[in-house]
Amino acid sequence: MKAIFSTLLLVVLFVTALAMGAQNDELVRVNYLIAESEMRLSWLMAGLFIAGFITCLLFLLAFYTRIRLERAALRRRLAKQQKQLNKLQDEMVKDS
Repeated sequence: MKAIFSTLLLVVLFVTALAMGAQNDELVRVNYLIAESEMRLSWLMAGLFIAGFITCLLFLLAFYTRIRLERAALRRRLAKQQKQLNKLQDEMVKDS
């Protein structure tokens, strides 16, 4: 349900950006660090939206990878501790 909601929100934002971009055909001057260019406002808005989306996806991928690695380490640690616990329980049963 959460994935459907977030996807729907993304689609609404994208359609809104397209609608605003279609109405803004003005030329704007963009100053880069090295160069300068003129482009339509609609292209600038679409490009920045896509760049922001890709940046967010990269951060999400990095966070997801880190979480998966931590999860794998915790599973290994749990398995090791479970073996130790079973060994101690077996020793207690033998001693009784």
